[in-house]
Amino acid sequence: MYNIRSSRAQLAFLSVIAASFVLASSTKAVLVTWELNPQGLNQDVGSNSVTLTQYGYSIVASSFNANGTPVNLYFKNGGPDELGLGVVSTPHHELEAFNGAPAQFIQLNLSALFAHGGVTNGQIQVDSVQGNSNDTFTIYGSNTAGVLGTQIGTVYDSSSDQVFIPIPQFGAYKYVSIGALSGDVLPEAFAANCTVIPEMSALLPILGLFSAIGVSRLLRRRALA
Repeated sequence: MYNIRSSRAQLAFLSVIAASFVLASSTKAVLVTWELNPQGLNQDVGSNSVTLTQYGYSIVASSFNANGTPVNLYFKNGGPDELGLGVVSTPHHELEAFNGAPAQFIQLNLSALFAHGGVTNGQIQVDSVQGNSNDTFTIYGSNTAGVLGTQIGTVYDSSSDQVFIPIPQFGAYKYVSIGALSGDVLPEAFAANCTVIPEMSALLPILGLFSAIGVSRLLRRRALA
């Protein structure tokens, strides 16, 4: 005699196995990029911080003067090599240098990102690093918000313009900052390898296929019973 209760249990078991298999096979580390001016705007952000989210991973970009006082961020869009996140307080809305050190800096709070685990290969992309104006910048690490911290990068010049640069000692600091050492520069993007789980809507067709196979087998068994 065909046992309906048993068949339902088998079907539920097959669905769980299918879901587990699909999620396990679909979870992978991919390079995720956070554009610091994702909508290509050209305006005052209205705050000294902005939260940027990709695939459920969030980072917070904040801007400060060298002494740690907040200064409002500015979404800048001045063309292909001048697209990014700057500050309202400078003539070109870019990060400037003063006496060979940053006059302002943009700090990325990566603590929520690291809390997810499995985040590696952090990189920074900076625009408007022009050779004719001797623009240079570097990277800093800190574990205190609003504090520039320790220089962890070398001196980057126009050869690093719009190039993703690996962040030295990535993971050792909760906060990573970009500051100009000469001229002015414009941070554009941050990227890192993250473990990404696809949205369930993308998995439903696969789960449906597994369920259909399970139902077909159960019906065949019922017909033979």
